[in-house]
Amino acid sequence: MSAYTIYKELFPPQTVEHVKYGQFTSPDATNLIVAKASLLQIYDFVEYTPTDTSVGLETQDDQTEMEADEEGQDRFNDKDEQALAFPKLKPLKNDLLESSSGRLELVAQYKLNGSVASMGIVRTVSPRGKQGCDSLLLAFNDAKMSLLEWSPATNSIVTVSIHYYERDEYKKEFLTNPYPPDIHIDPQQRCAILNFYGDKLAVLPFRQADSLETSNNSSNEKLPYSPSFVINLESIDRRIKNVIDMTFLGDYYEPTLAILFQTDQTWTGRLANTKDTVSVVVISLDLSNKIYPVIYSLDHLPYDCRRLVAVPKPVNGLLVIAGNSILHVSQGSPGVGIAVNGYTKTVTEFPGMIYDEETIGLELLLDGANAMPLSQGRCLLFLQNGDWVSVKIKQDGSKVVGMDVTKIAWTKTDHEAIISGKSKLPLASVPTCVANIKDGEYFFLGTRVGDSQLIKWSYNSDSEEYTFRVCDTLLNSGPIADMAIGQADEPEEQHQTNDPNSLPDLELVSCSGYGKNGALCVLQRHIRPITTFQFNQNGCEAVWSVKCRKEQYFEGVKVGGNMHQEMRANAWDATADPSSGNVWNTDGSLGDTYDKLLFIGKASSTLVLAAGEELQELQNTDFYTAGRTVLVSTVFDNTRIVQVHRTGVLLLSPGGKLIQTVNVKNAKIIDASIRDPYILLRLSNKSIMILRGDVNTKQLSSMQIPSYISEKKIALASVFADTTGLFTRISDKQAEQAKAQQLRKSSNERKRKMNQNGSQSSNKKKYSSPTPMDKTTTTDELEFDDIDLDLYGEQDATEIKQEVKKEEKSNTSNAATPTQPMDEDEADVNDDDDDDDAMLYGSQYDNTQNNQDPTMMNATLGDIDEVNVSVKGNLSEMTPITFWCMVYAMDGTLKLFSLPEFEECFSAPLFNMLSLLVTDRRAQHGSSNTTNAATSTNGNSTSGAETANTAKATTVPATASGIEEEYVDAGLIQEILMTNIGKERKDPHLVVRTRASNIIVYKAFSYLPTLPGAEVDHHDVEISDRHSESVDGKRLAIRLSRVHHEYVSRKTELLDEQQQKQELGVDDDEDEESNNNQQQRLLIPFDDVSGYTGVFVAGSQPIWLMCSCKSFVRVHPMKVRHDEEIIGFTQFHNVNCHHGFITIDSKSNLRLCNLPTDGISYDMDWVMRKVPLGQTVHKIEYHPTMQVYAALVSEAEQVRLQTEEGTFMDGLEDEEREPGQFLPIVDRYSLIMISPITWETVDRVVFEEFEQGLSLHCSVLESKQTSSGTKNFIAVGTGYLRGEDTAMRGSIYIFDIIEVVPEPNNPQTNHKYKHLHTEDVKGAVTSMCDVSGHLVSCIGSKVIIWSFEDNESLVGVAFIDVQIFVTSISSIKNFIVLGDAQKSVWFLGFQLEPAKLVMLGKDYQSFEVSTTNFIIDDKSMYLLIGDTDDNLDIFQYAPFNLQSFAGQKLMRRGDFHIGSQVRSMVRLPQITRTSDKYEYNRRHFCLCGTFSGSISVVSPIPEKTFKRLNTLYGQLVNGLQHVAGLNPRAFRLIKGPKQRMSSNRTKAVLDGDLIFEFAGLSVNQQREMTKQIGTTVARIMEDLVDIDSSIDHF
Repeated sequence: MSAYTIYKELFPPQTVEHVKYGQFTSPDATNLIVAKASLLQIYDFVEYTPTDTSVGLETQDDQTEMEADEEGQDRFNDKDEQALAFPKLKPLKNDLLESSSGRLELVAQYKLNGSVASMGIVRTVSPRGKQGCDSLLLAFNDAKMSLLEWSPATNSIVTVSIHYYERDEYKKEFLTNPYPPDIHIDPQQRCAILNFYGDKLAVLPFRQADSLETSNNSSNEKLPYSPSFVINLESIDRRIKNVIDMTFLGDYYEPTLAILFQTDQTWTGRLANTKDTVSVVVISLDLSNKIYPVIYSLDHLPYDCRRLVAVPKPVNGLLVIAGNSILHVSQGSPGVGIAVNGYTKTVTEFPGMIYDEETIGLELLLDGANAMPLSQGRCLLFLQNGDWVSVKIKQDGSKVVGMDVTKIAWTKTDHEAIISGKSKLPLASVPTCVANIKDGEYFFLGTRVGDSQLIKWSYNSDSEEYTFRVCDTLLNSGPIADMAIGQADEPEEQHQTNDPNSLPDLELVSCSGYGKNGALCVLQRHIRPITTFQFNQNGCEAVWSVKCRKEQYFEGVKVGGNMHQEMRANAWDATADPSSGNVWNTDGSLGDTYDKLLFIGKASSTLVLAAGEELQELQNTDFYTAGRTVLVSTVFDNTRIVQVHRTGVLLLSPGGKLIQTVNVKNAKIIDASIRDPYILLRLSNKSIMILRGDVNTKQLSSMQIPSYISEKKIALASVFADTTGLFTRISDKQAEQAKAQQLRKSSNERKRKMNQNGSQSSNKKKYSSPTPMDKTTTTDELEFDDIDLDLYGEQDATEIKQEVKKEEKSNTSNAATPTQPMDEDEADVNDDDDDDDAMLYGSQYDNTQNNQDPTMMNATLGDIDEVNVSVKGNLSEMTPITFWCMVYAMDGTLKLFSLPEFEECFSAPLFNMLSLLVTDRRAQHGSSNTTNAATSTNGNSTSGAETANTAKATTVPATASGIEEEYVDAGLIQEILMTNIGKERKDPHLVVRTRASNIIVYKAFSYLPTLPGAEVDHHDVEISDRHSESVDGKRLAIRLSRVHHEYVSRKTELLDEQQQKQELGVDDDEDEESNNNQQQRLLIPFDDVSGYTGVFVAGSQPIWLMCSCKSFVRVHPMKVRHDEEIIGFTQFHNVNCHHGFITIDSKSNLRLCNLPTDGISYDMDWVMRKVPLGQTVHKIEYHPTMQVYAALVSEAEQVRLQTEEGTFMDGLEDEEREPGQFLPIVDRYSLIMISPITWETVDRVVFEEFEQGLSLHCSVLESKQTSSGTKNFIAVGTGYLRGEDTAMRGSIYIFDIIEVVPEPNNPQTNHKYKHLHTEDVKGAVTSMCDVSGHLVSCIGSKVIIWSFEDNESLVGVAFIDVQIFVTSISSIKNFIVLGDAQKSVWFLGFQLEPAKLVMLGKDYQSFEVSTTNFIIDDKSMYLLIGDTDDNLDIFQYAPFNLQSFAGQKLMRRGDFHIGSQVRSMVRLPQITRTSDKYEYNRRHFCLCGTFSGSISVVSPIPEKTFKRLNTLYGQLVNGLQHVAGLNPRAFRLIKGPKQRMSSNRTKAVLDGDLIFEFAGLSVNQQREMTKQIGTTVARIMEDLVDIDSSIDHF
């Protein structure tokens, strides 16, 4: 019987393997492109100015910390360390970050069908290149290369070309490719090379802008590259074999390539015979004539050379980094080297090597070091152990005569401070890649084993010292060495309500990191809020909290109430400081003020409570309490309360006194949306009404709605205030872009001038003092120079325009009367005086950029209106707020109107198709061209594909009449909300809830239609309006792109239909309406819950939508009990509940809750807490009865190998070692116990020197101490590693965990290890498990089963001989599966009476197994095997199958390539949803943790589902555009030299990653695909929900 399973990645890879830096998304952007195995991420590097508050907080922290452990004094006085990092730094530790800091903001991310092997950034002559943008070149493992560009029209990546060299004639003897391909790019962008299959070079020449070949108008002219060709390196120079590294050199007339290779290979044991086998050769690539002369070469370099680094001018030449030395090679020089440890003499006889005692005394080990060349002949090396080295090349004239090598090391106190989070110093062991950003200021260091870091640095040339500070980190959960499942710590009051139907709360704990970066990662899928207080309030169904305040009088002038709110209402939101975690500025100037009132809505009344220390009901107020309330909010800058009920609107003072009533006569109000000063009411007769507050009279008045809105049937509507300045009209945007280009040109020219004359002051143009100026002239004539550019940062041009405008406007604002509309595009923005701004935004800008002359800077600051100038990303610039009314009509059209003029600025017909890209297409208002324009875009905006191919295929009627005739299911969309989501920066998102409660999120991005006569990007032809003359300047310059997320709602349309049939008994008008109203508001925005701004989705499966700048909108489900449904939510900030929230469930319980934030990150796909341990964590197990974790950790120590008698093996006495000959490093292991409540280490058992902890298992063994006859013990297996001359021996330790009296003031320390028994064995104990109450241990090549007698001794009861080295073992009932390091899988059975162990079957192929487990599908059992070639294999013991020779041969049932090695698996039962509860069923799935930090699942599914999804998979493979042109089928084929022979034909594993993409497609794409395979969308969605909910444990 076949196995039917599905594979799905639940948590994406996190280990950074490659990083490149360039201008990818726009000419102004500074992008960092990061590859994490199969995940490609594009970040924006943003520089911002930390504001005073956060700096203040940090300085306080730092002072207290210095007093506390005098760590600072340590650092400054500690003279023992040789090259101390900070000998002379007296100021505080965050000195470097005071003036400016940087952070990374995620722009886009893509899952690739392949792992990125190498990356390069190149500037081509394509239209994008001419605009000043780079292209990205990716290489993949099988000699493939893809060229990618960014498309601003779709806000996504586009594949320009794919190049493929995987031909048999290149492969020679390789079945697979042992050398990963490598991309190198010529610094002058003339060509790129791909080094593959060892000694082959594929050359991709790029067309040059000024080349003369363009005369022959060939079809290839559009392409930015010429045809590529392959060079065999042996044809250039016969000696070139075994290429180690290569790199391009700059400043040559032709592209010039240096190649490091080793003709005859040798190794450390053969050095007496052959040494100095490495050579370097430099060749020139003449691309037009295909001639490759050798320029120079140098032989007899040390055998351990690993890396080439091109040294920039003025030094030039090459640095060769070897394991024990650094060499410099250049044309005409014999080569200079410097030894960095005491072993260099023995491994090389290189003639130019300098042996300097001080440098040898550094004892550096340069294996695997990464290099970052700097200017002036300096270079930084990042070593594998986390130390950094500075190399400075010494020159005599132009000749290189030596190198100064200094070590930048952190002291032990530094390490402790970094691990505890107190210090901002960088710590990164095992760095994989480095990218220099903003030359001389920042760099990014990527690592596999720890968090990758963005580091700001400076170099003091006088003292020759470096200073480093971490600005930002990318969290890393990999590499996952082991995983355990534990029970989540529950708050006290929830223990009592434990009902038998609910499943236990589980959490997944993984070991990750290495060395000082070692940590535990605690992962949860659901948010688990902390409830601080709960009470029952009968019949409640909604809740609102209100902040309000009285007007303040300041020296007789009314300040608070009369701030012109149109400008200020949410501008404050924007001024909230992005960098300080603890200072939240929520809504308006209220800052951290508490909520004053709490409204609780019931079906027929409303309760008003005062929210002080306690909640008390208010008496004698004019609030409407007699009926149901629709919405409560504040207007006039939080000084008036608005209460909307079914028949009218009340305006009240903060004290609850009625000021004004607006009654609505002919229809009931069913929904309202309030954005100070606008109030939009949606009525039951499908129309809307808008009220507007007048600042001066403090009264509401109704606005006239134009007929083209009021005549339509409106399904949904709301008001949105844009505080980011993203919603700009096309005409404004064009002006800004022109200015930005001019600015870029002028700044380049100025830089040239400055290089010539060096004087800064001559370029400065003084701004005139504040006097009224004519707006248009100034904007056009403003000159920008370098200083301004530094002030503005490399920001998007949007801000420049707005700030300039803003600045003159605030200068002229006295002349303008407050109510008069100023300008069309800034809807009624009024400004206060400058000094007012200065009061508010005071001195946070008074910092000077480090690279400017400070006096100059201050002089300019006096003249520029300070408030309008800012570094990009600080968000403190006062962007004018614009107000928009969003209307979704019954015909499925979404429109945006500007307020207060009601101009239509954006229109998207057929929005209910939920396409991947929503573009602005106007309806037919007379002009005939627009129809064609609409047709050309229509197909594409609905199919949402990236290029033109699919656009032609979709047929959707485009004319207005066509749309009406076609059945439009406008009711598919139940709710629409436009709101800001974010943390450090808040971006406008459009959130849509469909009928089946699926959540679709769109993100707005700015897009300018192409101007007439401009060069059109060829990816864009179909999408952009080709009739450029129809581009209307008043339309909005934005588009919406759909944000991909994996979450599928549990409520599908199939279930929905069944429920509706039951509910169809209601026909009374009032009831129906109330029903209708109750289901309405499930999307509830919040603007400050623990510092996050986002959306809460209420319902039976509540969801949080939140994001930080390092992630897209994350969809985090919240844990609720299965019979409760959350129906109401509001944010709440009060004495007892800081920045928390209140929920109401269907049983009328109100809960005050907080989001847990200490150390917990909501930015990842799952909720993750990282617990740094500062040691490598190898194994982890959970002890279920004592509820603690046991972990095996190690720290590296230097050791001298001794024999058993204690004599040193090297035969030397203590004093005889040469200087600089460092000792070998061996791990010292210990067993620790971790409490899951505070995650601190509460007990530790240290093993002996040389004793390696190899296995750890929480075993259920027979014991007479318990009534059940079994008990959990912790078993540890070890082995002694004393080099190859000593026979291996090992031990098995048995520990019990006992309860003890805790230490005072630390209740977590109430458990300890009790050592019960040690069994010494002959051989290392490599893995263990338990079977039938007995302990199974693998010792060398034997498997022994032990019985634990009387809790004091182990007695062997059965054994079997296996092959070579058992890497992993697992058991179920009395079956055991074990994986071997060479010989694949064995399947054993154990019989108790009489005890015997037999081999039932094995796999006869040979490959290396890394982990084993079981998958259970009701009555069938399969073995799931992970191998070291990144594959998963499924085997079955099938004795009745003829081919299995009565079961001796295990049948291979399926295989699948994952892309990174699976190192640990845990097995769990699936969950079934029944009508009233969740329960476990008889199918078991496995969670797999990989080296890249990803967590995936392999789960059995029913045969019918499998076959249906398999046909869908075929549709998706052919029907979707895959990033970089990669084929998903090819990626999932099994890889590996030994595996190819044994792969089987049956496809037993589905690629769930691709299948779940189906949920993110547009509605008509979904219908099209399901129609072709003969099923329905609802059916497929039901399958996806079943798969998703069955594995939803965490």
